[in-house]
Amino acid sequence: MIDAKKFIKFLKNNKISFFCGVPDSILKEFSNEIIKTKGIKHIISPNEGLAVSLAAGYNLSTNKLPCVYLQNSGLGNTINPISSIAHKKVYSIPLLLLIGWRGAPKIKDEPQHKVKGTITKKLLRLLDIKYSEITNDLNKTKNLINYAKKNNKPVAILVK
Repeated sequence: MIDAKKFIKFLKNNKISFFCGVPDSILKEFSNEIIKTKGIKHIISPNEGLAVSLAAGYNLSTNKLPCVYLQNSGLGNTINPISSIAHKKVYSIPLLLLIGWRGAPKIKDEPQHKVKGTITKKLLRLLDIKYSEITNDLNKTKNLINYAKKNNKPVAILVK
């Protein structure tokens, strides 16, 4: 993960000020920093599907892009609200998903993360969610944010 404070400032500069999700150890620095950040709305959710639903409601009430953070093992919990609410063919709700990528290929991790790590990108493609892996060069993230806003679609950033 890039410097959490820098990344949150980048998101705020791109008019993202609503964050909700389920804390994840890969995103620990991000979660710790988001709690300390002023000028944002932050909700810790009991599960990922509820976080997506809260973010969808936020977008519908403000027309602003929300950020949902989660671990890829929770991606399955988001399938129903993404496909039945946020999907382009339903209500076209843009979301920025920040996903801690457990079990990413070529990274040593616990056995329970291997299968989900291997299929994470496949699940995103199946849900028609454009994604990229995070790097210190935030141009890809900027492009994803612009894509989400322009096309009213969820997008995802994968964090190893």
